[in-house]
Amino acid sequence: MQDQRAIELSLANLPARRRALFTILAVALGLRLLHLWSVLPVELGQPPEVGMDRWLNTHIAEAVTGRKWLGGWSAAYDSSPGYSYLLAALYWFSGRNWLGPLLVQSLLGACAPLCLYALGRRLFSVSVGIVAATFAALFSPTIFYEALLVKFAFVPITVACALLCLVRALEPGADASAVGAGLTLGVLALLRPNGGIVAPTMLLWLAVSRRRHGFPDIRRPLLLVAAGMAIVMVPMLIRDRIAAAHGLESSLWGIHFYIGTNPDADGTYVSVPGVREDILGHVDDARQVAENASGHALTPSEVSAFWFHRGLSFISAQPGTYIILQGKKLWHAFEADESGSFGDDFHEMRRVSPVLQAPLLTFGVIGPLGLLGLILSLMRRQGLMLSLFVATYALSMLPFFVAGRYRLPLVPPMIVLAAVGVAWLGDAVRRRGQRVFLVAGPGLGAVAVSFGANLEQVLVLIAALILGALASERLRPLEERAPSHRRTA
Repeated sequence: MQDQRAIELSLANLPARRRALFTILAVALGLRLLHLWSVLPVELGQPPEVGMDRWLNTHIAEAVTGRKWLGGWSAAYDSSPGYSYLLAALYWFSGRNWLGPLLVQSLLGACAPLCLYALGRRLFSVSVGIVAATFAALFSPTIFYEALLVKFAFVPITVACALLCLVRALEPGADASAVGAGLTLGVLALLRPNGGIVAPTMLLWLAVSRRRHGFPDIRRPLLLVAAGMAIVMVPMLIRDRIAAAHGLESSLWGIHFYIGTNPDADGTYVSVPGVREDILGHVDDARQVAENASGHALTPSEVSAFWFHRGLSFISAQPGTYIILQGKKLWHAFEADESGSFGDDFHEMRRVSPVLQAPLLTFGVIGPLGLLGLILSLMRRQGLMLSLFVATYALSMLPFFVAGRYRLPLVPPMIVLAAVGVAWLGDAVRRRGQRVFLVAGPGLGAVAVSFGANLEQVLVLIAALILGALASERLRPLEERAPSHRRTA
């Protein structure tokens, strides 16, 4: 009888949830299209600066559409050109018009809130899902990147889909979800090579969770996830081998490691003497410096090894300084501002975009709320996958330097965790009254300030806190009974 009432309640509330999700989707898409329309004169009217990300991605894509299947000469400057191949396909289907890929990116970005709704609902509750979707729709840094022809435009939707597929892979007969998890984790590894480190953690979580839920077959979903990753990554690995045989090998990890690990490092991008501050310098100049020091020609892999050993020398000479540096990097991973400009700057784009000028959500808002939700999820053993993803990816950033765009994989799980924090505060308000805001507001505001938030971000944080908490309470009638996997997922 109780199961029947739960089903009836869920069906009765279905139209209300659909209306809420349709509204969120409309807002998300409307904001992205308005922003895209505002920045098109800059994006398409001004050629990208040579040596920067947007130039590199479009240059390789143009070469591929011109039947230079290895990506042309500039492919040697991209350690992970997978996005450029996808960009080439969209560019070709759009009649060689860059507006086509930009519209696709905006559309996919608008769908990310729906994925986070489904993820939040499955792991926690309907109210958490709706608040998470709302936060994702209003998160301005993702809107900024989705209107750029750079690989980071696809990161939020890729991570959101990967997390949702992993959660669905816990259910019986979810072979398609397991394959989908593998495909999206593979795409994430191509977009952010250090993102591949989260895959083993997610596989371990999936295996342990299925064992806890009593599923007899644990190996099958793991093999399906691995197969999905192979479908995406093996062709690119073959392409990389062929490119290396044609003198187009790319290896940037060494110089990037040294930029983040040297006596002058501060956790963000710093200049290296003799190396220009663009992708051309990171390859050509880094090789020249390495060859001058070595006294002979070096392969790209040997150049990376040279800079890697230079970074290790700094660590061994100043271990205490290096430990402090790692703390700075971790702080930058959750910093309120969008730091790091590589040809397209968030703050410069605000001058032409009314969407970015609006008081929308930034990491200065999501960060403190997300950390609250992370602590709650660990205490309640709920949504552990999100905490594991955040911790693993944050650690994967520490060997290198940190920039706002590099932490984009953290955004989807942190948004869901932020919704968890808001829902908890909403429940606290229901039990103890609105005086809860008098403690939570200043407390979370202080956390935001400690991560560099300005006054506008603190005010938006308090507004999101209050409105989100009250909304989560209003959404309680839409709740449905939690699936059996919520507590340990």
